[in-house]
Amino acid sequence: MKKDKILIIDESGFSRVCSAILQSEGYCAEALCQGAPLESSDGVGLVIASYPFGSGFFNDAGKVSLPVIVLTDHISRELLVFLEGLERSLCLMKPLNYDKFLQLVRQFMNNELTLPGGYNIV
Repeated sequence: MKKDKILIIDESGFSRVCSAILQSEGYCAEALCQGAPLESSDGVGLVIASYPFGSGFFNDAGKVSLPVIVLTDHISRELLVFLEGLERSLCLMKPLNYDKFLQLVRQFMNNELTLPGGYNIV
């Protein structure tokens, strides 16, 4: 099954902006409201989640294998522990460089970005 959906887990304001930007680039982006369960990860090729807002989503061990771009305001020990629990992730600092952000999204969605495991802070 082709994984062409991008799941966004962030506050509603940023989720709307991020969805609009990604949709203007031709991606199928879906925002997941806080506390709402993900019915299925079928078709999800990438998760974009802010920290700590979206960290609760990853309590289900099956979700940690999805590629993730984590957005954060600052680096902390708690963030690093969280990132260590993800199999394939990049962490970007806010405010975002949207050109770099879109480049990374493209690379993930086109399977051009391979992460050997663990996390990378960009």
